Amino acid sequence: MRKIAFFGIFGSSRYTYSGSLNHIDAMPRSAGADLVNVLERYEATDNKGNMIHGEAPTRMLEFDRSSSCYVSVQALVESGWDPQQISDELNRRFDLVVFSTANAIRPNLDPGATAAVLDGLSIDFIVLGMGMQNPLPPNKDQLHPNLVQLLDVCNSKARIFGVRGLDTVNWLESVGFDHAKALGCPSMYVYPQNILNISSPDPAHATSAVTGGYINGRVPRSSAIIGLFKNFDVHYVMQEEIAAWKQQGLITDACGIYNDATGELDRNFMNRILEDIHDESMPFTSYRWFQDPNAWRMFASHFDFYLGDRLHGGIASMQGGVPSILMTEDRRVTEIADFFSIPKITVSEAEQMSLMEVIAEKLSPASVETFKQTYYERLCEFQASFHEAEIPLTISVGDKPTAKAMPSFQGVTPIKRSPVKMIRRMLRKL
Repeated sequence: MRKIAFFGIFGSSRYTYSGSLNHIDAMPRSAGADLVNVLERYEATDNKGNMIHGEAPTRMLEFDRSSSCYVSVQALVESGWDPQQISDELNRRFDLVVFSTANAIRPNLDPGATAAVLDGLSIDFIVLGMGMQNPLPPNKDQLHPNLVQLLDVCNSKARIFGVRGLDTVNWLESVGFDHAKALGCPSMYVYPQNILNISSPDPAHATSAVTGGYINGRVPRSSAIIGLFKNFDVHYVMQEEIAAWKQQGLITDACGIYNDATGELDRNFMNRILEDIHDESMPFTSYRWFQDPNAWRMFASHFDFYLGDRLHGGIASMQGGVPSILMTEDRRVTEIADFFSIPKITVSEAEQMSLMEVIAEKLSPASVETFKQTYYERLCEFQASFHEAEIPLTISVGDKPTAKAMPSFQGVTPIKRSPVKMIRRMLRKL
């Protein structure tokens, strides 16, 4: 099996070892409850949604896991390595490089030595998830020279040049890069059996939800979420709000605000900050901050649906088998929602509809079925691209589903929403 070096977006907040010992494990964060513990190793992933994206290639590719690792090009350069040294070391130790990225195509972004490292490889490399931050004119004038070089290397040398969606493909073609292929975000393919088993909720019996957004500021998109969820059991998953507030000086220090075991933040503490920002009471039952993608997915899987303004908040929920609605006030989210036909809602729609109306319309059986049909087709295209490149995956798909019967992977049944009922059934069996 291949030995793979993964770089770009990291999927973990664990400490990396800076020495040269073999067969060592990275160190986890501490289990403290203060602000410093909430933000410990935040720089490893930044926005916590990056964990969902960054871990995806490592979960779905088939490879020699004991001889593969994440590699930080930036850290190596900062410690004195030149790009060719990095390329030579990658060529010597690995069989494939996977470059996972997201909003890399944007003005003034300098990707550093990444292009030079990729250009120096004699082994294959692939690119996954690259996309535009915002729409760009059909020229490269606003881009950093290093980014133009990176796009050129990816276009000319990558075994798979996978980008986020059709908007990104069209722009790249307009400026002369013609080898990109729209494959979506890699995190959409980690748990296809759960996504294909998503079902439409009954609006009359939907009683709880999970959400996320940009609530750290008083903007229409955050106000729309607050308004929709009044008098509803909804739990808010934060991704970068705490770091933003610290940077703005709204939080300077705080003790005992975090439960690392559950990811729960002190609700009263969060409400005081948010109510000062928004000048109204908050509807959220709890606030969460996850340091591990598995904990995030397990939490999200207990709810009836996700409706929010964060792409990877929705993807984490879908990975757990939960139907999701994405608020599309962001070009990045819109591109993914359109590519997979994920149910979506605008701020203006959210301001004019009740929550039950939103669920009934956006998560109707027809809407969910359209999403699953499109998702299945994208999944087949994704698998075909890797098959053509002779890179094996741990995921697979069967025959094309009909509108009445989506495939059930390896006997997997739809995830149940009530852990209490599950425990009761287990006790009865005992």
